[in-house]
Parts: sequence; structure tokens; C-alpha cells
Amino acid sequence: MEKPWLQDFEEDLARWRPRWEALYDDEVPRNFEYPDLPLKDYFNKWADLHPEKPYLLINDIEISYGLCNNMSRRLANALLDMGVEKGDRVAIMAPNLPQYVIALQALFKIGAIEVPANVLYTVPELRFQFQDSGTETVIVMAAYADKAITLMQEPESSVKRVIAFQIPDAPVELEQRENVYDFNEIIAAADDQEPDIEVLGSDIAKLQYTGGTTGVPKGCVLTNKMLLSQAIRTPTWCTANFTLVPFEEVKTLAAIPLNHIYGYNGNVNACLYTGGTMVLVPQPTPDNILAAINKHEPNIWAAVPAMIIGLNNHPDITRSKITSVKGIFSGSAPLAVETLKEFERLSGGRIIEGYGLSETVNILTVNPVFKLRKYGSCGIVWPDTDLVVVDVETGTKVMPRGELGELICRGPQVMEEYWENPEETALAIRDGWFYTGDIVRMDEDGFVFIVDRKKDMIIASGFNIYPRDIDEVVFAHPKVKEACTIGVPDPKRGETVKVYVVVKEGQQLSKEEIIAHCRQHLAPYKVPKIVEFIDSLPRTAVGKPDRKALQEREAARKEGAALQD
Repeated sequence: MEKPWLQDFEEDLARWRPRWEALYDDEVPRNFEYPDLPLKDYFNKWADLHPEKPYLLINDIEISYGLCNNMSRRLANALLDMGVEKGDRVAIMAPNLPQYVIALQALFKIGAIEVPANVLYTVPELRFQFQDSGTETVIVMAAYADKAITLMQEPESSVKRVIAFQIPDAPVELEQRENVYDFNEIIAAADDQEPDIEVLGSDIAKLQYTGGTTGVPKGCVLTNKMLLSQAIRTPTWCTANFTLVPFEEVKTLAAIPLNHIYGYNGNVNACLYTGGTMVLVPQPTPDNILAAINKHEPNIWAAVPAMIIGLNNHPDITRSKITSVKGIFSGSAPLAVETLKEFERLSGGRIIEGYGLSETVNILTVNPVFKLRKYGSCGIVWPDTDLVVVDVETGTKVMPRGELGELICRGPQVMEEYWENPEETALAIRDGWFYTGDIVRMDEDGFVFIVDRKKDMIIASGFNIYPRDIDEVVFAHPKVKEACTIGVPDPKRGETVKVYVVVKEGQQLSKEEIIAHCRQHLAPYKVPKIVEFIDSLPRTAVGKPDRKALQEREAARKEGAALQD
């Protein structure tokens, strides 16, 4: 055999699979069937079967399946009339508002490819994403439309048109300009018939941008069928095959941004399979989340630890309807055991921690709902998913259970490539296996414990932050000689951003100047919270700034402070 280690991978899976499958909740299938259908077929099915059922709830607004389908059809036809075709890339740039979901369903109908865009991104960050993906159309909340219009005006920009929608409570006056359209106006003027566009399960539905293993943004190519595979498994697992929440009663709390793969999968995907209802929260503060729970009583919630902590400490939590929430995903960062137990005590619900990536449509591992749950673990191997832990150096040696290594995976949810990036694809995907870049240990039951990140990614309040992005911005300051960014523990955000700065000789620089400079070039969640000036950076043997040494310095300081206390 040319690559004998591939057989080693198969033998490892065959040996351990019965062990972890024995720990699945009794009601959950060990294997699923994934129809080779486009996502639009599921939405159209529910719109036909129960057109009056609420699909989107936000404050006092209710949008039924039938109404959403009508508006999505009209938007889809309006896009076709503008020249948007199947396979074209269309960015959606908005908080969790009905227009986001209407636009998304419209794209699914015509086979256009969604490029989710973060409203907090700066013009340079959006410029890269739009140019890399070849985005020609941007559907955007009016408050953020100036960024898209600015890019459309640039000579080399791929953006050809901007469709802006207004929020009644916060209208924004936009300058009349060619190729800038009003969302409501084009919907009102368009045909309401289902577009006659053939969309296949193998067609690309989404380019989910991520820093991957190198910190360079790349578009994860996600097809209709990949997304559908998670749409089927996600609500089935988190309800123990609908014993915790009945199939026909699924109502999700959409507090995670829908442009994030976690927010998408835990809400749009979950409701796509079940015909459920989404409760939208555009600004996920503790007050807003609790208000949405009290008004609409959702029963499934995809959350991050910061949100759970916020509700635990909310003064009105004991007088709320928090007991409506039965199944809670927690991801993006570790959740303290005390926090988990307190929320379950208050809600009576069940928190299941999980792990995944944009490249895997959000999930690779999740703790069972009712059976064995291991605190500190991100869960057990997901159905129809293969996981192996291999050595970090070569990626070919299977590591014994309990020993550290890089997690590799394959499954129906795992992407096959990065968008038009064969070099990065070849680094990440080898012989059908995706190399996650995450250092883990897996125990004999198949529970995975995340130990470190090869890519040095920082996760703050559920946002993925890549130190290299911040390094480059800080380094661009004329008074900065060197910069190196790390993540440090934070009780509210999980991690927060700290940057070490070496100032050029003869220059004076303050923390406030660094932060102000970063605010001009970075999304707010990326801006460093802590700045420390240092005479020189520690370096690796090859001369690179040594992030690990800086992290060890932080740990030593914390330990020293604890000893003094």
C-alpha cells in the first residue's frame, strides 16, 4: 500500500466506533440518510404544508411561512431581472433581522451563492472578502450600506449593485445613486411565482469565510447537501430525536449572528428540517435575549458562554420564562462547570457543549443530551463522522487514546475545498481527510478535549480572531517597531485580545493611541483590550515572534498573582 497510514486510520475507527456509538442517546440514530435535494425544497414544503405557521418572530412582528415564501420568491425574481444568475455570489450583510432570512431563502431558490458578511467588518476587510469571492451583489441593512457603496465605486471592485433595506425605527437616508436599490421597492414590483431554476444538492449554497489554519481568510465551499446533512442531524441530536422537544414544536432562539456558521446551523438549518420557528435577536444583550425568551418562549438555543453567563447574572432571571428553553447548545469557547450547572438549575434545560468549524458546517462533536456527559469535553463523535487524532509533525501516525495530537475528520458535512484556493486546500485536505489544526486528546469513549490551537486563534465572545490580523494593523502604525498579539483569559468573553508592542527608538506611544489606530482598521471585537509595551519580543529558533512564550509569561503572572493572594 502506497500510504499505509490510511489503513491505520480505518483500523482505528473500526476499533473505537462501537465504544462511542454505545454512548449515543438511545433515541438517536447511529446513521442517517441524507436526501440529495436542494435546501429550497424543504422550505417550499413547509410553506405549502403550513403557510400560516409563524416562521420568523421579532419583537411584535410575526412573519408566516407563506408570507416569507412570497417575499423570497419576489426577491429571487427581482435578482434574476437584474442579471443575477445561478452560481453568482451575493453577500448578505445584516444583523439577525427578517430581511436576512428572506434574502437567504431567495438565494437558495435561484442557486445563487451566499457570502455571509459581518456588519462589523471595515471596508478593507470587506474588500478582501468581496474580491476573493467575486461578489457582485450586496444585500445590506441601510445603516451599513455606505461600506458596500464605497466598494462598488472603486474601479477594480467586483461589486456591481447594492440592495439596501431600511429599519422603520432607524431609517438612514441614502444618496440616490445608480445601481443602489431599495429592498422593499424591488420586492413589491417583482413576480411572486416560484423561479424556474434547477438547483441540485451538489450545487454550492454558501461561501463561509474563515481564517482556517493559517489566519488568511478563505471561503469554505459548502454545498446544499452538506448543509442539509447538518440540518437533519442538529435538531435530532439536541432533542434526543425529539423527545426533549417535539418535532412540530421546534422554536429556536437566534441570538448568534446568522452570518456565523453556528448561528446559521442552529437556527436556519434546524428550522429548515423541522418546519420550526425562529425567534430573532438582532442585538444579543442579556436584556434583549431575556425579553425575546419572555415574549416568544423558544425551546432550543444555540449560545456561547458569554450569553449564558449574562442570563445567569440577570436580575430578572428568576421571574422570567427561562424554563421554556429545553435544549441549549454551547460552543465557541469552554463553559465553566459552575456556569453550566447554574443555568440548568434556573432553566431546567439541558446544555450540551460541542465543537466544529466553518469547514465542517459547525459540528463535529457534541455531548449527549441524556447519557454520559463529560465536563470540560466538547463532546463525542457526531453520527456519520470519522475522527482520528494524529501526530502534529507528519499527520500520519495515529496517536494512542488520551495522548495529544491534531484532530482530522471526514463526513458528509466536511467541505471539499476552499474557494479558488488550491494551495490552501492541499494543505488542509489530504487523502480525503480534513486537518483541523486543533490539538486535542480523545478518550476511550470518543469524547474530545480541545487542548490548543495550531492556528493561535483567539475566541472572544464567540468571535474567531486571528492574531496575525491585529499584528499587521498595529505594525502599520508609524511609531511601532514590532507587535505580537495573543489571547488572554477573560471571565466574560472567554478570551480577550492583548497586544505586545515594541516602540521605535526615540518615539513615545500610548495605549490609547494604539487602540484608536486599531479602531480605524479593525472590527470592534478585534480591537485589543490590553496593550503592553515591551523592549523586545521573544523569538523562536527561526527568528519569528514567539506567541507561546508570551502566553507562558501571562500564565506565570497569573500563577504568581494567585500565590500572592
